[in-house]
Amino acid sequence: MGELYVSSTSHDMSTPRAQESTSRKAMTRAVVGVTLGNMVEWFDFALYSSLAGIIGKTFFHNGNPTTQLLAIYATFAAGFLIRPLGSLVFGPIGDKYGRRMALSLSISLMAVATFAIALIPSYASIGVCAPIVLILMRLLQGLSTGGEYGGSCTFIAEHAPDKRRSFLTSWLEFGNISGFLLGGAVVTLFTLVLGEATMADWGWRVPFAVGGLLGMIALYLRLSLEETPVFQQMQENEAAQKASPGAKTGLFALLLNEWPQLLKCMGLVTVFNVTYYIILGYIPGYLENVLGYSNSFSLSLGMTATLFMLVLIPVSGLLADRIGRKVMIITGCALLIVLTIPCFMLLHSQSLPLLLAAVLTLTLAQLFFEGAMPATLTSLFGSRVRFSALAISYNIAVSLFGGTAPLINTWLINATGNQMIPAWYLIVGAVVGLISILFVQDSTGKPLPQ
Repeated sequence: MGELYVSSTSHDMSTPRAQESTSRKAMTRAVVGVTLGNMVEWFDFALYSSLAGIIGKTFFHNGNPTTQLLAIYATFAAGFLIRPLGSLVFGPIGDKYGRRMALSLSISLMAVATFAIALIPSYASIGVCAPIVLILMRLLQGLSTGGEYGGSCTFIAEHAPDKRRSFLTSWLEFGNISGFLLGGAVVTLFTLVLGEATMADWGWRVPFAVGGLLGMIALYLRLSLEETPVFQQMQENEAAQKASPGAKTGLFALLLNEWPQLLKCMGLVTVFNVTYYIILGYIPGYLENVLGYSNSFSLSLGMTATLFMLVLIPVSGLLADRIGRKVMIITGCALLIVLTIPCFMLLHSQSLPLLLAAVLTLTLAQLFFEGAMPATLTSLFGSRVRFSALAISYNIAVSLFGGTAPLINTWLINATGNQMIPAWYLIVGAVVGLISILFVQDSTGKPLPQ
């Protein structure tokens, strides 16, 4: 990560302060400090995905495995449904008091809630209070992540030089996938060391405690970061405006003026997150629970696809800066629309080479979003509402179509018996994303809007 920055001039607000070259050290600190916080979010997602069966048996009193699975997916989805409220809390803080302050507050809440899950007694110990407390902690996690991704994108993008913005913001996605892999690896390690019986008894709690500690490390790093030059200049401009007479424009009035951009952002986030939660989060469980493959085989295939993506994310960021972010996103949407049905048909083949080809093809389509999407989303909004607008639109889309994907797909497959439901879900998301990107002006290599 030490080579992330190449000297360039940033023109974010067409002011001397924003045009100053960001030092290599400050840029690296910004990327690492912000990325680690997002790692915690995806670390937590991996824990829920890997330990869904154990958590269901621990907190939900029902002998039906499908009902328990639906219950834990519903608990997981609850954290996403409250995200828009979190964006309404942390977004205005980020736009008024600073990007760094909002990100520090959000990771603090995430760390406390994640660590608390490790301490919740089981249903056998405290009865119905167990799932209630679990849901409350999940809601706190969702509240905290309401400001996490939008703020992280904003923070890195406002530090980054124009010509390198796609590459530098792609490290945020690298951190997300690293967190997902780390979470799965931690669960696997403790399962091997403790054994499945001990893991089901109490060992599952240890990874959540680790997640809480990672959150505190991220908080320490964030508190040492410098505020973005764009926000610093914005504060100076607002101080000058307060000194002069004239009408003041409130944050929510500014947000109302951004409604076309909010809709475009929601459409792009829909395809971005549907691919994340279906391809990385849902397909391993789909292979096991729906198609009948073994747990170890399903997890191994999912891990292979995730490693494939992790290695190529920086390449995707470099490519986006070179050929244009809009071209990358259009290509990814087109690949999903054309290839998703054939890939899901190959998942039924029982042939390892064909299964691997299918999963890697879907992962490749997703890679076209990884390097291009973060910088595209931040370029949609002006600096005075960037944190709030991105956080609100991002989290509404994630709540409706991303984090709820495992629950919706599990329910639809059980209700209809149609095993191709996830494929159609991906295609619909890709169509929404394609329509949205066609209305977005490509801003690759250009300054962020004021």
